Amino acid sequence: MPDVTLLSSRFGVIGGFASADAIDAVQAPAGARACRIASDEIAFVCQVDAVAGVLDAIATQIARGDSDGFALDLSDGWTGFTLTGDVARAFSYLSELELPDSGAFVQGDVLRVPARVLTGDDQIDLLVPSPWGTYLHDEMLFALRAVNVQDESEMA
Repeated sequence: MPDVTLLSSRFGVIGGFASADAIDAVQAPAGARACRIASDEIAFVCQVDAVAGVLDAIATQIARGDSDGFALDLSDGWTGFTLTGDVARAFSYLSELELPDSGAFVQGDVLRVPARVLTGDDQIDLLVPSPWGTYLHDEMLFALRAVNVQDESEMA
């Protein structure tokens, strides 16, 4: 049995761009996780089939606080992976970032690739800019060679 499983994951990613006050007032719709990127930018990660509803909800909320603000579906610009199993140990091979508590988000360097890391119970979701997807997949397999990793990703 593997210590860690690597899966490909498809996520919806909605970006919200507005004044800091407008972004502060935005609430995550049901089924979406909020990731504050900057004072004037927020991202919401959701299931692919929820993108239209989340986009509409975020655009509506932003418009209330900033008439120049907007929301965009950025899903095609991101590649997702999920690690399950002994994720704390596995992540220590991938990044010097401190792995946040379950349900939290951090962004930074994962194997020299800019990434967004979302934690859950016994799993980590990684989002990287799409051009880096194949590279990160291959680098994760190499970095996790000391761990019993099972590659169940689409790239396997």
